[in-house]
Amino acid sequence: MTHLSQPLLKKVILAKEAHREYQCLSLLATAWKIEELKRQLSLMEGFEKEKKESLDGTSQDLELFESLLSLDTSAEVHAERKQLLCIYDDDILKFSAIDDHLNHLVHQLPSED
Repeated sequence: MTHLSQPLLKKVILAKEAHREYQCLSLLATAWKIEELKRQLSLMEGFEKEKKESLDGTSQDLELFESLLSLDTSAEVHAERKQLLCIYDDDILKFSAIDDHLNHLVHQLPSED
């Protein structure tokens, strides 16, 4: 990128910086969704454990509770969380590459002493 004028290089850097910040917020949203699913699973498992002794041979209470909590079953929530963890790992790699590229671009600018 040494053939770019300084004003154009600055615009490239600003665009790359905006993309990095978007990627960072996307990572944060995915991390919170993973945390939400983890807490939802913990709640479902706790409810199931407490209600196991008190249920009289049916799981209607548990099914009702799960339907109020989510449209997903426990297995579906586990699967979604596993999928999101893979996406999160990939997104971290992408974010690192974007950040490295941005740092490289910034170092191409002359210092403003």
